[in-house]
Amino acid sequence: MPSPFPCSPACLLPGSPLRILIIDDNLADQYLLREAAETLGVPVALTFAMDGDHGFAILDHLLARCPDELPQLILLDLHLPGLSGLEVLERLKTHECLAVIPVVMLTTSSLIEDARVAYRRRANAFMTKHPNFEVFRQQFQTMISFWHDAAPPPTPVR
Repeated sequence: MPSPFPCSPACLLPGSPLRILIIDDNLADQYLLREAAETLGVPVALTFAMDGDHGFAILDHLLARCPDELPQLILLDLHLPGLSGLEVLERLKTHECLAVIPVVMLTTSSLIEDARVAYRRRANAFMTKHPNFEVFRQQFQTMISFWHDAAPPPTPVR
């Protein structure tokens, strides 16, 4: 049964996977994210998009056909082919239905100015991909625990 609130991600029910859309063109980073996700203590469902256009195609499909399956978190690379990560972020945060989905900028950039610009465009967090997998895995686990446990996705407003 479709959600009566088509613009809101479905509530995160206990035991249900956290639905994450990862927009990142780097296949090696996608592999590392899959590996890191397998070690989590919480269930996650990952969907990957190679660029902003692909990400919006996925989101448009979900909005039109199964809004209850919208992602509850978006991980967005800063440097993408085509639309930049900042352009994707801006479109997400100005979209009537998608603006409530938390967006974490996940990037190799450690420039303070990149973080400032991302936060000005309403990123919910900015995380630098650490080159050491174990450190990255721990950072990823902390981030997922935060969004799964401490700050679960917004619930629909009645």
